[in-house]
Amino acid sequence: MVGASVMPLVGCSDEYFEDRTAQVTIDGRTSDFQVDSCGLDQETVFVVGRTDGGAVLQAVVGVSVDGEDTFPAATGLTVDVGGTVWGSFGPESWARRGQTGPAPGTITSAKVRGARIQARGQVVELDVDGREAVGARPVDFEFDARCDAGAA
Repeated sequence: MVGASVMPLVGCSDEYFEDRTAQVTIDGRTSDFQVDSCGLDQETVFVVGRTDGGAVLQAVVGVSVDGEDTFPAATGLTVDVGGTVWGSFGPESWARRGQTGPAPGTITSAKVRGARIQARGQVVELDVDGREAVGARPVDFEFDARCDAGAA
């Protein structure tokens, strides 16, 4: 379903977005990732990627059983950029990780459009336990990945 007619959609680039790649923009700086694994796991679309330098990206987007609707509350992301681990989780995604208390960051939008998986909001720096670091400052993020069906 991904083709030239899909490119003009909001959130999509005018340029071709290569399959099995992801971009994360944090506070205006973009990092590129090669997608190692992606797919649908029950009611979650997941993406795992890394850079040549070993930085890791993990993202999940909550979807309805039929895959038609997405849920920012069930969406989460962690990403290593320049040795700093950033994260953002909706409350449901945070609880599914077995965590309590307020979820770090904020997910304001989550979308699955054919092979494109997208989310945006604010991330915060995470500590070694995967929780919001003391004094962390929220910064804007955008996540955009492409993973064709059957490529998982």
